[in-house]
Amino acid sequence: MDITDRVPRAVTADDLDQADVVILMKPGLALPSTPRGEVLEWSFPNPETWDAEAVRPLREAVSEKIQTTLLAR
Repeated sequence: MDITDRVPRAVTADDLDQADVVILMKPGLALPSTPRGEVLEWSFPNPETWDAEAVRPLREAVSEKIQTTLLAR
């Protein structure tokens, strides 16, 4: 999937109000409001300074967590 045209943005209170599940990938992260839905905290290493090849295993770990935690419900 090509996401090169995507630009990250901050989560808004409206986003949190519409979400059924909010996943915090950085535990303790401050949010702009209280989420309406379920809140899950997952801890992964911070890939901010990693290159694309180093991020691939993290991407796969996140995908696996989604499969086993959310989609298996």
